[in-house]
Amino acid sequence: MPKINILAREVSELIAAGEVVERPASVIKELVENCVDAGAKQVTVEILGGGVSFMRVTDDGCGIAFDEAPKAFHRHATSKTASKEDLENIVTMGFRGEALASVAAVSKIEMLTKRSEDKTGTLYKIHGGDFETASHMETGCPDGTTIIIRELFYNTPARLKFLKKDISEANAVQAVVDKLILAHPHIAFRFLRDNKPVRITAGDGELYSALYSVFGKQFAVSLTPVDFAQHGIKISGFISSPLFCRGNRTMQYFFLNSRPIKSLQIMAAMEEAYKNAAPTGKYPACALKIEINPHEVDVNVHPAKTEVRFANDSAVFDTVYFAVKNALLNAENVKEIEIPQVKNEYIPPPPPLEKPAFQQTLTPAPALNASKAEFIVTKTPIIPAPPPIFNPAPLPPVGARIARPLDSQTYEIPAEPEPKPQLRIIGELWKTYIICEENENLVLIDKHAAHERICFEKLKKEFTATSQLLAESIFVKFDMRCWDALQQGRETLLDAGIDIIPLKSYEIEIIALPEILIGDNIEAVLSEIAEIFAESGGSEIGTESIFNEVLHSIACKASIKANDKSIISDLEQLANAVMNDKNLRFCPHGRPIITQISRREIEKNFGRT
Repeated sequence: MPKINILAREVSELIAAGEVVERPASVIKELVENCVDAGAKQVTVEILGGGVSFMRVTDDGCGIAFDEAPKAFHRHATSKTASKEDLENIVTMGFRGEALASVAAVSKIEMLTKRSEDKTGTLYKIHGGDFETASHMETGCPDGTTIIIRELFYNTPARLKFLKKDISEANAVQAVVDKLILAHPHIAFRFLRDNKPVRITAGDGELYSALYSVFGKQFAVSLTPVDFAQHGIKISGFISSPLFCRGNRTMQYFFLNSRPIKSLQIMAAMEEAYKNAAPTGKYPACALKIEINPHEVDVNVHPAKTEVRFANDSAVFDTVYFAVKNALLNAENVKEIEIPQVKNEYIPPPPPLEKPAFQQTLTPAPALNASKAEFIVTKTPIIPAPPPIFNPAPLPPVGARIARPLDSQTYEIPAEPEPKPQLRIIGELWKTYIICEENENLVLIDKHAAHERICFEKLKKEFTATSQLLAESIFVKFDMRCWDALQQGRETLLDAGIDIIPLKSYEIEIIALPEILIGDNIEAVLSEIAEIFAESGGSEIGTESIFNEVLHSIACKASIKANDKSIISDLEQLANAVMNDKNLRFCPHGRPIITQISRREIEKNFGRT
C-alpha cells in the first residue's frame, strides 16, 4: 500500500475543503469510499439506532501499516494525492485526506487494521481528535480494516440537537449504502440495521444483480438496458419503462467513473429523452453509469464530492440524451403502429338493400387492466326509417279566431338540439396524436391522454373505500423505507379500505382491500402509496389525495400508449368520445387532451387571407 503523506500546504490549499461530517450517513459514505480505494472485495456496514451511538465498517482491503496508522487521522493525510498534478487526474473516491480527521474530531474511534504481509495487526484508538490521549498498539485481527465509531457528536451538542429521529437517520444511511452498492457492484456488501440484515449483495460485478438486491424483482423486471458511446463518453446501465415512471426523482441514480453524483444537466438530458413517452408529472427511474476521461471532469467542487463540472457540457448532454432515446426505441415493449393505407379510389355506391343490413358498434371492453385498448364488436340491424307522412291540419274558416297560448308573453319556442360536430378522422401523427377535421377546424387529440382520462373517470365512479376481506392474506416484502412509511400511514390506509399488518423482516400482510384493487398488482399500488407517505415528511395526507394518485397510475397503465398499435376505428371511437364530452379536455395529470387550429389561421399562414 502507498505510504500516507501529509499534503504540502500549496496542495492542500487547492482542495475544496469543507466539513464532511453532517450526520451518520455522511460518515458511512466516507468510510465505505475508503474501503473501495483500499481494493476491498467485501464490505460490511453495521449501525444501531440511527448510527449516532454505534457504527462499524469492515473491509478486506489492503490494510494500513503499524507506523502509518496515526497519520490516517491527521488532516490532509492521504495516500491518494501527492502533488497538485494529481488533482487533475483523480481516479479514487477520496483524495483530500479529511474524512477520518473530521470524524475523529467529533466521535470516539477505534481502528483495527492489518496488511496481508504483516504478522500482527494494529489497534488505534482516538477520542475527539486528541492525539495526546490516543492509544496505539499491536493486536491480532484479520486482513483488512475495521473502524468502529461510538457517540457521534458527543463533544458538539449543538450538532447533536439538529439530528432527526433514529428512524430518519437510519433511512439516510440506508440510502447512502444503496447508492454505493449500485456504484460498485463488484463488491459484496452486507448492511445490518439494528442487527438485522437489510442488504446482502453477491458482488458479481453485474449492475442488474445489484439493482435486484436493492429494489426487488418488480423494479428490476421493468428495466431497459442502456449501452451507448460517443464523444469519448460511454453510457451504460438501466432505465425504467415509461409505464413505470414515478411521482418523484428519488429513483434516479447517476454514477460518474463509479462515483455517485448529482447533475441537473444529466437529469435534464434523460428526461428530455422521455418527452412524449412518460406521463406529465411523472419521472423515469434509472441507474446510469457515465465513464469519461478524468481530465475532462472536475470532481473537486463540493466537500461531499457529489457535484461535478464537465469540460464539455454539450457533449455530455447529447450523449446521455441519445443513449436513453436509443434504449427506449430499441426496447421490446415499444411497438410500431401500422396505420391502414387509405387509397383514393372511386368506390361505387352499394346496391339497394334486399335484406336487413347490420352496423358494427365498438364499445370499450370491461377489462380495465388491459395493456392496450380493447373493444367489443356488436352487430345491430339497420331498419330503414319510413318516409315522413305529410298530414297538414285543416285551415280555419275565414274570420274565425285563432287560439293562442294563455301566456303568450312567456311562451318559448323549443330550441333545436345542438348539432353534433361533423368529425372526420384523417389519420395519426407521430404515432401519438389523432388528426381530425371538424367543420372549419383542424383538431389534434392526444390518444394516450384521452383514453387515460376516460379510464380515470370510470375508475372514480366505481371506487369505494369499503373494505372487502380477502379469502387469503397477501404477503408483500418491501424495503425499510417503504415499510416504515406504510406503518406510519396505517390509519390513513384503513380509512381508504386497505387493512395491513406490518410484520418482521419488513413484510406487510394485507388482509382487506377495496374491490377495485383486488386482482391488481397490489405491490405496485402500495409502493406508490409508500412514496407519497415518505415524500410528505410526516405531514397529514388525505385519503382522496392518495387514491387520486393510485387511480391515475391504474388508468395510465390501462390506457392506450403512444407506441401501441391503433387502427382507424379505435382512433375514431376515442375522438368521438372526446368531442362529445366537453369535460374531457385534460388528462388526470393536467395535460391538455385536445388542441384546435382554425381554417382561418392556417390560410393566414399560407397568405390566402
